[in-house]
Amino acid sequence: MKVNLLNRPGYTEAPDIAPFKNDLVQDLVLDPILEIMGKGDSYVQQQCRTALLTPLTDRANLLHRQSALRDAIRNSKTVLQLYATVAEVVTDISNYKTSHRNGNPLPAVRVLNAVEQLDLLAHGLERLKDVIVATYGHFTGVIFRDFYDAFLKEFNADFVRLVHEKAALLRKSGDDDGEIQISGRIGTGLKSEGFIVNMLSEYQSKRKHDIIDSLFSTKIRKNEIRISYDDLDLNRDCRDLESAGLLHVASTFDGFSVELMRMFNSLRQQLAFYHGCCNLYNQMKNLCFPVCFPELGMTGSHAITGEAFYDLGVALREKRLPATNDLTGEDTIAYLITGTNHGGKTTFIRSIGASQLMAQCGMFVPAKSMITQIFTGIYTHFVRNEDVTMTSGKLEEELRRLSKIVDCMSSGSLILLNESFATTSERDGAAIAEDIIRAFYDNEITCFFVTHIYAYAKKAYDAGIPRMQFLQAERTEEGERTYRMKQGEPGATGYGMELYDEIIGCR
Repeated sequence: MKVNLLNRPGYTEAPDIAPFKNDLVQDLVLDPILEIMGKGDSYVQQQCRTALLTPLTDRANLLHRQSALRDAIRNSKTVLQLYATVAEVVTDISNYKTSHRNGNPLPAVRVLNAVEQLDLLAHGLERLKDVIVATYGHFTGVIFRDFYDAFLKEFNADFVRLVHEKAALLRKSGDDDGEIQISGRIGTGLKSEGFIVNMLSEYQSKRKHDIIDSLFSTKIRKNEIRISYDDLDLNRDCRDLESAGLLHVASTFDGFSVELMRMFNSLRQQLAFYHGCCNLYNQMKNLCFPVCFPELGMTGSHAITGEAFYDLGVALREKRLPATNDLTGEDTIAYLITGTNHGGKTTFIRSIGASQLMAQCGMFVPAKSMITQIFTGIYTHFVRNEDVTMTSGKLEEELRRLSKIVDCMSSGSLILLNESFATTSERDGAAIAEDIIRAFYDNEITCFFVTHIYAYAKKAYDAGIPRMQFLQAERTEEGERTYRMKQGEPGATGYGMELYDEIIGCR
């Protein structure tokens, strides 16, 4: 059974558009978000990390996830119940496999091991079915309802009963109380091959024979043929045939168990994402943080607008809502953000980056409203703590890191640059910034650039380049920081000395 909770039927995996995942986690402060999503469950946290760092470009698939997630949030307790049930089944099977990993290699024992796993899976199906029947009607969206209906149709009472019956017959075969009829042919080197299990049944003979004895005691053309084990060579050959047949039976049921386990694992993975999203959503609501589902435009529209964006990672870590920012401009392709240190510039672009990442994996976002395009790549290039020493080799490291990003980018990508090119002189930094931002601009790559390079910012502003927006970290008339961004001309004062104090030390 194919589980289509995360992706719509027929969806094929797209290329990875966020290859520098560790940079995204570090630069956008995603760890506090993932910790809330996991809520102590490392598996949930890992699956949420994978989903969050695998943004999608298929709008229909994103809308599919949004619809399913809305339904999951309305029924978060049911999602938890489903996830916990599936997780227990997968854990039981995993524990059983671990305990029998170095077990008895005999074919009969392998058959019994296959039976035990099949029994565990059958009981797991029954437990999951009980939850589905008990919660049927809770979900109002089509995605979870379709899953419920497909599960009940495929794993109905007759199916589960049949699994139990076959498992019981196999177990009796292992105890010499059952009969397995297998057909095959003679292959290369007189070895048997091409096995087919024809029948599983209880052994009806009045005498108890070995499985192989019962197989060779069947009537052929109305003439009963009984093979004596007095011939040691014949005895060995019969035992070899029995072993080959039993191994075929074991592999057949192993294959069936693998298919069921694949379904359980897929379901666990997909439910883990929705369960993690419910954990995050409920925490945001409990803290009275703004949250919304974004409107998704088409690729190439260059639209990121919204109201009350905030840095979710910092907000969760400090358990309070930081300053929020609005973003306007339906066709802006480059944003230059300037202003004094510790004015909220970095948290602002982090809020945009995290919101876009969440939007492109089908999640809600930390804002009152958001309208955004679907980008073909999401990248960050933040100055590292060890980079801000103004030593000669740091610029080379920055450019090398940026070069790797550029090699992966395409038209329609999004990149967030934070204090890039600050490890050289202002003149050299301005020249580098002008060339790079212009290249992004010409190739339709949306760029947010936080910079202290006034020479470049002022030149760009005076040039009146269309589709370029200039934001400043706001300060009151008394000089106090509001941690909000406002549109305006880049200022020439207040940056250099504060940057000097931060990097070199107090004057």
